[in-house]
Formats: sequence, structure tokens, C-alpha cells
Amino acid sequence: MSAAVMQSTTAPVRMEVVKGIAKIVFDRPQALNAINIESAQAFLTLCEQLPTRDDVRVIILSGAGRAFMAGGDLAAFRSSDDPAQLASAIIEPLHRALTILSELPQPVISSVHGPVSGAGMSIALGCDMTIAAANTRFCLAYSNIATSIDGGGSWHLLHQLGLQRSMEMALLNTVLSAEEALKLGLITRVVSEGQVEAETACLALQLASGPTFAYGQIKRLLRQAGTSTYAQQLNAEHESFRACASTSDFREGIAAFFAKRKAVFINR
Repeated sequence: MSAAVMQSTTAPVRMEVVKGIAKIVFDRPQALNAINIESAQAFLTLCEQLPTRDDVRVIILSGAGRAFMAGGDLAAFRSSDDPAQLASAIIEPLHRALTILSELPQPVISSVHGPVSGAGMSIALGCDMTIAAANTRFCLAYSNIATSIDGGGSWHLLHQLGLQRSMEMALLNTVLSAEEALKLGLITRVVSEGQVEAETACLALQLASGPTFAYGQIKRLLRQAGTSTYAQQLNAEHESFRACASTSDFREGIAAFFAKRKAVFINR
């Protein structure tokens, strides 16, 4: 699909689809893209479209302005008579959206820069790959306002860092540079501030030409591996390989290998 399909630019979250790549942009730059009820609902609405779109092979999450996302909108909580209910109104659609992204076969890339705090850090860690600009600063920041983690951050931290390092980051609100996050294995790569968009686009184009069905099987296997027994994982690998071997993409991959040419994959 060569032409872009663009949602309204007045929305707090917008999406465009170009050449198989859906780019979802958190677009409240004046608030450092802090998530509120409207942006959480808008994010969910866009994510709900993705499972039925045949023109999407990769998803990118990014933020407008000088930050990816500086957590939740604390100004809204300051004026709320019922902060617990407000929290649910934000968290419920956010978590539904993140569940959809985790279950999609398409790879999901977060392209981050500037402050990546609170829910922003949780969202970034939950993507399949994260590319960070060199000026990125990661911080959970939840305990600074006497609350706990949302957005899947507790799950992702434990699986990526282990208990002790996760506790340190969550309890002490450790600030990580992009390079430190890379060394800990929390993100995929670090690029210069001016190159993050181009580097993300290059990776997305590479993934968009790949075998999306097989990507989905790989995503599922890796995401469940931490909670499966060895025997369960072996069975899951067997079933996934059988499912992939039944696709035309698998036959194309084999044919391309022996013909010494680039494979052209079409399955989603």
C-alpha cells in the first residue's frame, strides 16, 4: 500500500499506514505525551483495528515532540475527586491495547527518545524490539508518587532483568541512559538522536518483507517460554513448526534458498 492512511491529526494518538508499516504516534507533545483517559482510549481504538488489517505487517510506536512518553497525566489526578476510578479509566483501555499488540503476529517496534517514564517505560519494554535515541532516559518513577507499576512493566522487568535488579529499578527509581538500558538487555539498539526515525524505518521495512505468520509463532514461543515447562515448550515448538511448514511462505523460503534468491513472503 503506497499511499498513507492517516487518522485525524487532532487525536491524542494517531496512526498512518505506509508500505505495510503502521506507525502509531502518541501526540500530546505539550504534555510530553503523558497518557490520560482520551489518549488511552484512542490508543485502544487504533490497536483494535490492527487484527483485521491485511495491509499491516509491522507496527511502530513513537511519540511526538521531545519525549516518547513521560508516564501518566499527573495533572488529571491532581484535580480528580476519585483518583482510583480515574486510574482504572486509563489503565483498563491501555492494558487491553497492550494485550492486543502482544498477541498480534506482526512485530511491534518502539522508537523512543527523550524522557521514557512510568507507563512510557512499561510500553517500551513490552514491545518486541526497542530502538532508542542516545538522549533517551528511562525511569519507572512510580514509587515517587506512592503507586505501583502498570502497563506490564512488572512482568517485563522481571523477565528481562530478574528479581534483584527489577526491585532496585522499581523501588529506587533508577534512571537509565540509553546505553545503560542496552547493556542490561532492555532495548535492542541505540542510535544518534537525529537517526532514530530513519533507523526505525529501516528495521520496519526489513521486517515488513519477512514471513509475518512465522514471526507470530516466534513471538508466541518467546513470550510464553518464561512460564512454560521445558516439555511444554518443546510441544509448543513442534506445533508452531508444523503450522509454519503448512504455509506457502515456508515453501517459498525453501525454494528461494535452493534458487539462491531473496524470498518473497505473503502470509500474514
